[in-house]
Amino acid sequence: MKIPILEVHELTNYFGGLAAFKNVSLAVTEQHIFGFIGPNGAGKTTLFNMIAGAMRPSAGRVFSRGKDVTGLPPYRLVKTGIARTHQLVCPLRDMTVLENV
Repeated sequence: MKIPILEVHELTNYFGGLAAFKNVSLAVTEQHIFGFIGPNGAGKTTLFNMIAGAMRPSAGRVFSRGKDVTGLPPYRLVKTGIARTHQLVCPLRDMTVLENV
């Protein structure tokens, strides 16, 4: 059986007493694409921030290729293959499409 490149086990995050999300679990294997869809405020960005180390989860674990990486800072996570990008609302016009990506 293949070890997933990314696993999330029962990840939970609270802002005060409000749960942004509770007990989220997922596994992503090589050569698969996994997406999150939902309305604004559903917790998608918060989940990405937890996985990418920008925020610490209230509970649960994050694994990269079977290694527990929960709570590692982004500069350490990138060495495991986990990184986060940010959406730009407008492209930089003096750059090519490839440079913008």
